[in-house]
Amino acid sequence: MYRSILTYCVLLALPLYGQGRTDSVAEKNKGKSVSINVGLNMVMRGFNRIILKDEYAQINLRSMRTNLKTWPVWDTNRFSTNFIGHPYHGSMYFSSARTNGLGFYQSSSVSMAGSLMWEYLMETKPPSQNDLWATTIGGTALGETLFRFSDLVLDNRTTGLERVGRELLAGILAPTRLITRLTTGEAWRTGQSRGNFLHVPSYWLELYFGETATGTTGSNPSMWRSALGIELLYGELFETVAGKPYDWFRLTGEIRAGNNYLHLTQANTLGLMLNKELLHNNETRVTVGLFQHFNYYDLNGRTNNNTAPVYISEAAAIGPGIIVQKKKDKSTVQFAVHLSGIILGASTSDHFKLEDRDYNFGSGFSLKLSSSLQFKQRLTISLFSEDYFLFSWKGVDDYEVLKQLTINEIDFLNVQGDKSSTMLNLLGLTMKYSLNKRVHVVLRARSFNRNTLYTYFSSVKHSLNELFFGMSVNV
Repeated sequence: MYRSILTYCVLLALPLYGQGRTDSVAEKNKGKSVSINVGLNMVMRGFNRIILKDEYAQINLRSMRTNLKTWPVWDTNRFSTNFIGHPYHGSMYFSSARTNGLGFYQSSSVSMAGSLMWEYLMETKPPSQNDLWATTIGGTALGETLFRFSDLVLDNRTTGLERVGRELLAGILAPTRLITRLTTGEAWRTGQSRGNFLHVPSYWLELYFGETATGTTGSNPSMWRSALGIELLYGELFETVAGKPYDWFRLTGEIRAGNNYLHLTQANTLGLMLNKELLHNNETRVTVGLFQHFNYYDLNGRTNNNTAPVYISEAAAIGPGIIVQKKKDKSTVQFAVHLSGIILGASTSDHFKLEDRDYNFGSGFSLKLSSSLQFKQRLTISLFSEDYFLFSWKGVDDYEVLKQLTINEIDFLNVQGDKSSTMLNLLGLTMKYSLNKRVHVVLRARSFNRNTLYTYFSSVKHSLNELFFGMSVNV
């Protein structure tokens, strides 16, 4: 346990130059941030124990002592719980710290502390190492983007229904920020200024909606779903010398409607940690930087057929990137290349099925390429490719044993899934035509491809294609 804690501390302590530098107008209040996060954990534990009556929430001093002596394991929770639920939980820890005046790296430490408390003291099950990574690092990625997003939403000058709507929306993005505003009275206090924590940069916010058809290669579309998504481009990349992390970032999220349910199909963030401009003239701009990546895809949702789910997770990743932009006449061309090291990722498994697990944990790297052409501010064509290479080295050797395990043995099985290496590819094309300055017609085609090489099984290839047609509106 102590070695794991030391590892997390070292990772967060690497960029020590950021400690103590705050970019918000809030007065630092570490005690309030900690108390809110402790209270958050206690309320969630109480809900799980009293309302849901979950067995893992029936904690006592004995379970705490046992966990404090236990090495973290790979757990068996479902994909959405581990790779979007825990990062969102971590974002709440993070937002609490940011709201109370702490800087980026200090807030990351708060996320780590909240995760350690939950894993070691709030559950009877052994601590989960994937939860520690996802909550701390994934929570930092989501936390900073959602905190800055909420800062764009809040406006202390507004009143009435508009004020209520803004507070509630900001509360969905950053719940602990809403809790803080309620406890201080700022949620209803009016003023002559917006009351932003941060300088408001230029940004591009777009909502899109339409219909999506998906199907495997060589077959007719097997699933039609209505889709609603959001894209936020925060800051000006080529005007930013990143003195603070996430002065520039890109955020994407999409949900789809099924039969009486909503399904989150993707959540993506790309945040600039630091950068350096290599070239700047009238036509060409070139910048290189270090970026934090967070990517989550869960494409199939609930289906009644035997189609394998499409899972891609890059929950904890960081790496370099280079972006080139060239403007001439009324056209703009942009190219980008990103490479990342993946500390924690995941992909679909064809064989490992245990409790809620049907995927493999893994580590590795990713390569992302993108290009776009904008012509006369009317037509934009974008091509993009994402390649993920994940390696699962701690896997099952005897699959027959899985059928005979007790619940306690499953909790301590501690495997990433199948021993395997997986290559994941996302290839896409987007065309957008502007009807006016705010409304656009959007056509998007994407192909998801997986090639998994198993140690004990034959390799498996799987593809899923989708086509989206709809509209987008600038907000």
